[in-house]
Amino acid sequence: MKREDFMRQLERLLEGVAAEEKKEALSYYQSYFEDAGEENEERILKELESPEKVARIIKADMGIQSFNRFMKF
Repeated sequence: MKREDFMRQLERLLEGVAAEEKKEALSYYQSYFEDAGEENEERILKELESPEKVARIIKADMGIQSFNRFMKF
């Protein structure tokens, strides 16, 4: 997976999150990748594990629960 794929999936997974919070979260992770540099992209992707995990954490921090029975917590 590449950074662009990760970010695209994360944006899709954050549907239902208020627009401003979604924008802030996406901006944070975009900056995280940029600050690490292109040479560290693979390391950051491994560290974050998956867009699904990141979206679950963001939603949990906002008190949003997912009712998708296929998502594991």
